[in-house]
Amino acid sequence: MRGETRGFTATGDQDGRRLDRVLRGMYRDVPLGAIMGAIRRGEVRVNGAKGRCDRRLAAGEEVHVPWSLPGAARAVSAGHCEGTAERLRTLLRNDDVWIVDKPAGVLSQPDRSTGDSVITRAWSELSWERVDFRPALIHRLDRNVSGVMAIAMNSPTLRLLSGLMRESLVRKIYRAIVRGVPPEMGEVDGPILKDGSSNTVAVDDAGRRALTRYRRISSDGRRALVELELVTGRPHQARAHMSSIGHPILGDAKYGGDAARRLFLHARSLEFPNLPDMPPTLAGVLVRSEMPGEFVNVLACS
Repeated sequence: MRGETRGFTATGDQDGRRLDRVLRGMYRDVPLGAIMGAIRRGEVRVNGAKGRCDRRLAAGEEVHVPWSLPGAARAVSAGHCEGTAERLRTLLRNDDVWIVDKPAGVLSQPDRSTGDSVITRAWSELSWERVDFRPALIHRLDRNVSGVMAIAMNSPTLRLLSGLMRESLVRKIYRAIVRGVPPEMGEVDGPILKDGSSNTVAVDDAGRRALTRYRRISSDGRRALVELELVTGRPHQARAHMSSIGHPILGDAKYGGDAARRLFLHARSLEFPNLPDMPPTLAGVLVRSEMPGEFVNVLACS
């Protein structure tokens, strides 16, 4: 992989990003150890000066590296996954964000290099070949959860919306069918602790704060359709919280919801805040996904 020194000019999508992370994203066929070693030896230079791992690049700066780019370009554009994947259903798309309707049973990100996922389908559909940035998920949904999922189309939007998600400023509404009949409305304010050995979480005082608000929409006396607002966004939050109050989600065998055709949890909507620094394409925008047919059928048979 060594050869004459090559380089690139930092783009707007790389502005403000750490040098080591930019290099890892662009040169995906270069081992991480080789990248870090080249930085330490001074073989990576920014505007002629030795680059540091944590240096924040500015758009227009010249970066010189000891690798050529074609291998990285091939790696980035190889977004094709195994088998024939269905095209993503678009709910909203503009220069800043692509919001899709994720089907149940599809991973958010691939579990192997050629695996199927929402993001690899996105790269494939876009025929993405740029190496300075790849569209990236702003948040994730579990494999068996369907509904609204947002993909950032540029780096500033990724940073902005990821920050808003961390600050709980993007309103996330879910629909679920649960066992039993919960109160008409309420909230579960219980810390969540992850158990890595079982890939589950539990309500535990030693965990991270998590808050879920719920509202019962309808019920047949045995189960209920509820609306959930995930004020925080912890992994498995809705599943663990509803189970903790005795109303596990239908089809969620991992959290006591019995076996069913699918996990009856659906990301119903995302609502972005109307803040001064929001791009006009997103300020105050509400994006909603229709309820899946399986939900309607279960409720109709109640």
